[in-house]
Amino acid sequence: MKGIVLMSHGPLAAGMHETSKLFMGDDIPQYTYLCLNAEDSPEGFDEALTAKIKEVDTGEGVILIADLFGGTPCNRAMMQLLNPNVDLIAGMNLAIVLQLLGNRLSDNYDMKELEGVGKDGVVYVNPLMQAAMGGEDDD
Repeated sequence: MKGIVLMSHGPLAAGMHETSKLFMGDDIPQYTYLCLNAEDSPEGFDEALTAKIKEVDTGEGVILIADLFGGTPCNRAMMQLLNPNVDLIAGMNLAIVLQLLGNRLSDNYDMKELEGVGKDGVVYVNPLMQAAMGGEDDD
C-alpha cells in the first residue's frame, strides 16, 4: 500500500486529514499531512516532508497531494519526484482524497483518474437547481 501525505498552506491539509476520517474511519494506515505556516522556511518544509515520506512509505511508494499547483508545498515537493516511487498531485480537494483512500484499498493508483475525479468534483450548482425546478438554464 502506498503512503499518502497531504500538504498545504496553513491548516487545510490538517482539516482534510481530519475530515476524511469521518468517511474512512479513524485508523487510516500510512496517511499523514504537513502544513506550511507563515513562519516556516522552505528548507524546513523540505526536511519535514522528507520525514513524513519516510513515516508513511513501507517500500511501495508515496502519493503527495498539494493544495495548489505552483505554491510552495507543491514546488518543494517537486524535488521529491527524483524518486520514481513518488507521485504528486496538485489541486487537493476532498473528492480526490476520498477517492484515493478508497482506491488504495484495492491497490488502484490511476493518477489520471484521480485528476478527473478532482475536476469532476467542482460543480456550479445553480444551473442544475434551475433546471430541476423547471427554470431556464443560462449556461
